[in-house]
Amino acid sequence: MGPAWSLYGPRETVDFVRAVTGWADFDLAELMEIGERRLNMLRAFNAREASAEGRPAPRQVLPAAHRHGPTAGVALDPAEIAGALDEYYRLAGWDGRTGNPTPDTLARLGLAWTV
Repeated sequence: MGPAWSLYGPRETVDFVRAVTGWADFDLAELMEIGERRLNMLRAFNAREASAEGRPAPRQVLPAAHRHGPTAGVALDPAEIAGALDEYYRLAGWDGRTGNPTPDTLARLGLAWTV
């Protein structure tokens, strides 16, 4: 469901979908796949629009260390962030250089038409 607070969790959302649609066998795995399809469609759309405008893929920008206060001098390690981002992209089935969904990921989700 994401890092933000929400009124309802995954279990309640599944119950809502069942109640509204009548799909008695709808489960959390299907809800998660719907979310995965949504996220991959968003990324495929953004990649297409960036490409159409000739813009490069967005780069990860890290803020500089704070100069004052309790976190003065503390900064994120770019190598650690890059490694975490590589792993995230791998787990998501996205290209490690651009962060765009791979053709295999889109095909698995029934979204090959977005390529």
